[in-house]
Amino acid sequence: MTRSELKEQIKKLPRDPGVYNFKDDKNKSLYIGKASNLKNRLKSYVETNDIRFKTMMSFARKLDFIETKSDIEALILESQLIKDFMPQFNIMLRDDKQYFHVGFTKDVFPKLFLTHQPQGFDAKFIGPFTDGSILKSTLRFLRKIFPYCTCKNAHNNLCLNYHIGKCPGFCCLKDSPERSRRIAEEKEYLKNIATLKEVLNGKRKSLIKALTKKMISAAQKENFEMAIKIRKKVDDLKRIFENAMIIRNIQPRNNTLKELSRILKIPKPLFRIEGYDISNIQGTNAAGSMVVFENGISNKSQYRKFKIKIGKTPNDILMLGEIFERRFNHPEWRRPDLILVDGGKGQLNATQKAIELSGENIPVMSLAKGKYEIFSTTLKKPIPMTSMPPSVQNLIKNIDAEAHRFAISYYRRLHRQRVLII
Repeated sequence: MTRSELKEQIKKLPRDPGVYNFKDDKNKSLYIGKASNLKNRLKSYVETNDIRFKTMMSFARKLDFIETKSDIEALILESQLIKDFMPQFNIMLRDDKQYFHVGFTKDVFPKLFLTHQPQGFDAKFIGPFTDGSILKSTLRFLRKIFPYCTCKNAHNNLCLNYHIGKCPGFCCLKDSPERSRRIAEEKEYLKNIATLKEVLNGKRKSLIKALTKKMISAAQKENFEMAIKIRKKVDDLKRIFENAMIIRNIQPRNNTLKELSRILKIPKPLFRIEGYDISNIQGTNAAGSMVVFENGISNKSQYRKFKIKIGKTPNDILMLGEIFERRFNHPEWRRPDLILVDGGKGQLNATQKAIELSGENIPVMSLAKGKYEIFSTTLKKPIPMTSMPPSVQNLIKNIDAEAHRFAISYYRRLHRQRVLII
């Protein structure tokens, strides 16, 4: 397929999400991809200098596309088509990016996890998925409708995800009276897992149809509570797939994260950034905060606050050490890709030491507001904020400001409680 032929094909494409399929003269799929904007994505092939794509284009004779209602639907459809047709160039071109697979463990209550390497696990997998950001966003939305468990170990008490509606709770409890009282809910969990598999396997329409039938049946039997519950699930599921704008703005944020990763010389992609700050007056009522940004936006359900237990002497470095010791005592909390602390070289070193003592190896950066410089464990010298692109500066400032806001609000709460006691 020549450039001029491709340009003619592009004129017919919509500016909507969808999946495209390059085929050879025997109508065999060569390469399947997805796009948030089909027209813009295919334009990139006209001017590409990548020899691999040029080779693929030399074999291509036809371009098909399927328009979808959202990026999520495009991601799942792309996964199914790649699995069905095994296009030659999808296999060849994945050398520089390992695809994602969703794993379901074979436990009594299956757990979910993501991996690039499905080999070596005693689990069932769905994939491949080419876009990790959209996949993670999809699972995050689905988990609100169909809660599932990600805990690696059983607990004596209900886990944190249970309290924020992301886990049924009983699935990761050790044997206990609480566990016994929830046996009746076990079937509901397995239904959630089966539903997630159907969605990720591209069977959304048949799933919605089946749920709608159940809803009507429950209403006819005057089980209105169940009918309302099912209707909410159907509505939420439709909303996720039909709202194409849910994650359309992920790409600009991804570009910002890639730029930050490049500046800090961090080789792997950044997804989760945790920001920390401390608020106190002369060491009294000291409070610490942890805020979480995923894909460049705050995830308030993951925020944590710390009531500092160390002595009343004001010492931010020792307080940071206490916070990180406590933070990394929670293996169930997702591991960050980058940590931001408020302060200079001292705060950076204290954080690095605390992380090393916990057995982790996570890059850290600190924001020194005096000269607005960034220190990082990945850099030999500090760099001025003004040398960074505006989008990167804004991301760092937003995380820092949010950590400060969350810390000071908790400090004020502790201070008011102390005043009332006095």
